[in-house]
Amino acid sequence: MGTDPVAVDTVGAHLLQVKRIAFFGEDKALDVPPIHIMVADKKYHLGVSDLSRIQLIKLGWTEEVLI
Repeated sequence: MGTDPVAVDTVGAHLLQVKRIAFFGEDKALDVPPIHIMVADKKYHLGVSDLSRIQLIKLGWTEEVLI
């Protein structure tokens, strides 16, 4: 949940990457890279796509979290 849709997509894409690494045991590229996230940030300035600039507030359980 968030107020910045680009940041939400960025975190979602990162979660997907972490889950794929856990499943495959290696970093496998997506068949279709999520370039829409960078375009929304850099070209249209609709939000933030840099994970280091996204404030993530974790709620809920702490076991086996991906981020």
